[in-house]
Amino acid sequence: MNIVRHYIWHDESLVGKPIDGSGVKDADLGKMFPGLKYAKCKGLNDKGKQKNVHIEKYADSDELRVWKDPDGILREATNITLELYFTGVNRHIVYERFVGYISNGKIHYWDTERKREAFMIFIDESEPKEDVYKGSIPYILAEFKFQNLWGECPIKDISEL
Repeated sequence: MNIVRHYIWHDESLVGKPIDGSGVKDADLGKMFPGLKYAKCKGLNDKGKQKNVHIEKYADSDELRVWKDPDGILREATNITLELYFTGVNRHIVYERFVGYISNGKIHYWDTERKREAFMIFIDESEPKEDVYKGSIPYILAEFKFQNLWGECPIKDISEL
């Protein structure tokens, strides 16, 4: 059984390094933030509306005239929501450290399951959905909303982590 790993790093932290696994393995969420557990992520497969396409309708033609940028597709930003558990006796400290980390600029996200890379920025407030302190495993469940700056998440296989 393969263990799914989730990675997150600041845009500036890997400047000059290829996004091929060298340096990314240091950005493992579970290692950077002990007690952090992945719950779910929504929006990694979403694609924003194309921005660099121009369509015109003329009275003297039955067909629409379309212009597409020959350099490729640009997309409007989409939203990504990451839901995480914080467990253990230091869960409140780890939660605060994580919020501080993601609030400090543009970040990349990648996981070993979907192999999609997201380039995003934390855009919304963070408020724990649940803060359970009774029972066998106390935890905090929190949702984090990001703006996906690329408007899509390209598949990138960084399989040698």
